[in-house]
Amino acid sequence: MTLTLRRKTLVVRTLVAAIGASFASGCAVDPATGKPSFKETFASDDPCSQNARNIGIGVGVLAGAILGKQVGGDNKGLLIGGALGGLVGGLIGNDIDKRRCELSKIAKQYQLDVQVTTLDTQGEAITGADSAKAKQETAGSVVEIRDPAGAGGHFESNSDQLTARARDYFTAIAATYDVRKSAADIQDPNLRKQYLEKMAQRKLLLVGHTDDTGSSRLNADLSERRARAVSRFMQEHGVAAGSLYFQGAGEFYPVASNETEEGRAKNRRVEIAELSDKASFDNYLAARRPRVEFYRQDKGDATETTATAGQATSGTAATQGGVRARNTRTARHGTSNSDGAATTSTTSTSASTAGNTKAKAGAVATAPAETTPASAPAAAKAAATDGGNWIDFGGAPLVASMQTAAIGKVESKRPFFSLISPAYADEPPVLADCTRDRPRASHSVKALADGKTYRTSEHIPGLYGKTWTDQVNGHQVVVNRIAVLASDGSLSSPPEFKVYKNYDASRRSNIKPDVALQPEVNTYLGSKGLLYRIFLKGQAGLQCADIVFDSNGGSAARAGRLVYLRANTPYAADFKPKMYQ
Repeated sequence: MTLTLRRKTLVVRTLVAAIGASFASGCAVDPATGKPSFKETFASDDPCSQNARNIGIGVGVLAGAILGKQVGGDNKGLLIGGALGGLVGGLIGNDIDKRRCELSKIAKQYQLDVQVTTLDTQGEAITGADSAKAKQETAGSVVEIRDPAGAGGHFESNSDQLTARARDYFTAIAATYDVRKSAADIQDPNLRKQYLEKMAQRKLLLVGHTDDTGSSRLNADLSERRARAVSRFMQEHGVAAGSLYFQGAGEFYPVASNETEEGRAKNRRVEIAELSDKASFDNYLAARRPRVEFYRQDKGDATETTATAGQATSGTAATQGGVRARNTRTARHGTSNSDGAATTSTTSTSASTAGNTKAKAGAVATAPAETTPASAPAAAKAAATDGGNWIDFGGAPLVASMQTAAIGKVESKRPFFSLISPAYADEPPVLADCTRDRPRASHSVKALADGKTYRTSEHIPGLYGKTWTDQVNGHQVVVNRIAVLASDGSLSSPPEFKVYKNYDASRRSNIKPDVALQPEVNTYLGSKGLLYRIFLKGQAGLQCADIVFDSNGGSAARAGRLVYLRANTPYAADFKPKMYQ
């Protein structure tokens, strides 16, 4: 008994001494005063500081002490658990610090633009200015990698093949994520084992981003192939396949305006998100927010050509977010560079399965309060002929309105996604009404090991594949399979849209719809509701539809409207579908 107690005491002393030495070596001084500094220790701006290690030690001590107390039932268990937790936490934090330092050297060597942000368990940034967050657990980081314009790009033009130069710097980057190299430096076998067990829970997400030139669908497809290629490259260079995930986000998450070449260059990037475990990974995915104010609105430029509504072919996209069918558009459909969007001469009309946008602000109300004439973009688009093939939904001419549906605001939790204040004065134009918007495609997160989609949550109540319907001026409008995930409001599956003209319930058996579409959809999730935006391609004059649901779903839409062409003029009718029982 005495021998056992002596051994425990020796272990405690050894571990406490080790963790004390770790803290002492990690405590940084302010260069101006020469004294120990909390900011320099936990929130330094120096890329080669040991901030993450120090945070990991502190939180590891706390977590380990709690676990040790529960297992050991006495103060000795608390001390042993705290010491072990501190050492493991310090090692994991040390990985992040070493990686940030190495990445700064790689960026300098290859003249790359590399931005690193440390994350806590909620997917929120730990910034140098936020000392309170520095006391929380370091759960991972996000690394944004851009190759400056003119430097060659990460990939060959319109390809998922890395350039020779990119293979060199991605080899160096992959080495910083190789757990085996870090484990080899740990001398104690038990500590090495705990470290490897902890790191086996780690998840790495490779995300490909483009600017918004070219086809949104082709951009998403190309960026997914590129993200998969980088994740496979990481696997080939020592990163376990089971920890790797990839996503082709396309133009979905801009960080700068696409109106300028400088902004487009910033949006073309590869992102590596590293999270310590599944819970942190799920929190990170749920907290992501697109910068909707950087979405370019569809203005119906004079450079566009028109097409008869309802007669667009695969060569033109009818009314993507508006009344006019597109043909070649020089401003947004030019040839990409090696790291830009996909080259295309026309806009794709294929149905999107990933219009999973979340908005920072509201959406249109069911009926505008003003009587102002239609906005300039909508009026310009109204030049397209409807050929007399339209359905009258009994609405009124579409008017400009700043009134929004009360879906609240959704603000990013991470400063690196929101570099400007979220409290901007004007609503983003794309949210004013659906005629100013266009479908934006983004693929889901997928596992490299099996290619399966990664799900983070259940569906919003009521929005799990059910049928919703409303009668508008005697015509039955049906939306089948509305399915939206609860965590981030992303589209779970594409819907069907049908219209039964002059619907007669007594003759409803064996009738065929007059309109049957598989439309593209954008979703915008706010703190108080969800905007479900449908793009209807111009068939029978139909342009787009907005439906506003409560945050908790329910059985009836709170608001909505249907936009269609009548005699070459855009009209809007109330559209508030209910769940079909």
